[in-house]
Amino acid sequence: MQRESVLEPIAHGAWDGGIVVDNSIFENKNMFFKGDIPVNNRTIEERIGVRTRMAAPPDERIGVTALQNLLRQNSLDPSKIKVVIGATNVGDDKYDHGPLIRHPFEILKKACPDALVFDLYAGCPGYNVAVEVAFVLSMSGFLSPGDLTVIVGAENIHRAQAFRPDDTAHIIFGDDAMATALETKATRKPQGTCRSRKIADFTVSKDPVTEIAAHLFSGAGKDGLDGILIDNHLGSLVYRIPAVAARIQHALVEQTYPEAAHEGRFSRFKDALKFYDRHAPFFAFDIMTLGPKPQAVEALARAYVQSGKYKRVAAVFLSGDLSGKITLHEGEGYTFQAPAKGIIDTWTRTHGCFADYIHACQEADGVFGKMDGKGVFLYATRSAPGHLARLLSPHGLSLAQVELLIEHQANFAMIPMTLEQLFNGTGGDTKETVTDFIANKMATNIHLRGNCSVVCMQRLPYDLQRGALQPDTIQGYRVNQNLEKLKHAKIIVNDSVGAGMTRSAFLQRL
Repeated sequence: MQRESVLEPIAHGAWDGGIVVDNSIFENKNMFFKGDIPVNNRTIEERIGVRTRMAAPPDERIGVTALQNLLRQNSLDPSKIKVVIGATNVGDDKYDHGPLIRHPFEILKKACPDALVFDLYAGCPGYNVAVEVAFVLSMSGFLSPGDLTVIVGAENIHRAQAFRPDDTAHIIFGDDAMATALETKATRKPQGTCRSRKIADFTVSKDPVTEIAAHLFSGAGKDGLDGILIDNHLGSLVYRIPAVAARIQHALVEQTYPEAAHEGRFSRFKDALKFYDRHAPFFAFDIMTLGPKPQAVEALARAYVQSGKYKRVAAVFLSGDLSGKITLHEGEGYTFQAPAKGIIDTWTRTHGCFADYIHACQEADGVFGKMDGKGVFLYATRSAPGHLARLLSPHGLSLAQVELLIEHQANFAMIPMTLEQLFNGTGGDTKETVTDFIANKMATNIHLRGNCSVVCMQRLPYDLQRGALQPDTIQGYRVNQNLEKLKHAKIIVNDSVGAGMTRSAFLQRL
């Protein structure tokens, strides 16, 4: 067991502007939830738990504001910033082909011109995945003591008009932006061998998803992958939500297991989830680098391998002209040794069979998000037990021992249902256990800010520490009842789920 901390969050900056938008703006719009339930203040609170959300002004890049606040409020040396990650989905402008991080990076580029800078597209878990990237870069020795990683989470759903005005998905979301700095604390010199080999140089003729999957199937074989990383420069939102990597993952699974596809196993939720957990337990997400070069995604793939957490990771560089390169990175002899403090472990998994649950599509009058609410709800609740057990059990922990759970604020109704899945079969009265856990071991803000996508994972600990949360009751559940104790929690889990479908969580010991 490593004695030292390897990576720690050390500072936050926030966008704290905008106007408060309550549910009244959605009333009398002839909108209906499924089942012909009329949309009004009462039904919104009953179904989603949202009372208000923040709306950003149309003339402000809120990610830039959050980064400015981080630099102004904290004594950080910008020259120490080695990695800058924009964790986002839509961002400020759904027609901006990215990388979106280029706007905040304008503030930093004179101080750290050689930083590795990229967007990260993994749906709402984007911040958690970005923390994992910083973690493996630190564990692999890519980052050195004192090096900083800055993650800028920003979603301006109102400005971007991500959903049609009459789509009830539009009701859930609020705008938000945060910037978080993490510091690498220790030198790591992993022992092992990383072998990298080129699988293909390619030019897509028709469909990047099926063609890249075919190259991976041919070059990586049936030995399985632990991850697919794509530096995706196609730009359009329809190629970012869900990440192209998630679609490639499923195309690869279908090519590897044609009998399962033929039997229709992936069209049945329970069968698909079980099959993926057994046969395809790997992550798949996109990045989009600033100043695109294949070397960046290859370096990230090697870091994943050299951290000891993963053995076989494919790196794909996909240019805007549909040409690219695929390399496979395989580790031998590396072992993962969890640090004792700070970020001590992470776990990310993608189920590309459910990619269409949240996707962007091109329509005659623009690009709009589409969401399968039932499918998202099923995935968010049913994928939790296996995922969090895989994160916690190597450390001798159960959920009952976690002192603070920061759960994605997508829809409040998901939270008790997720916890019921997690505590089912553990003994005692499950309903009572869930009620107590929500009241005393969680921080909640969806009723005030709505679903802020990527940013809620950053906002909740920030608001907790600065005293911005208050006790309340949502859908009959008492929330934020133990705030002073939560401020001093020592075992913390961040868990988030979103487009891909991807789930990502990380564990901290303070």
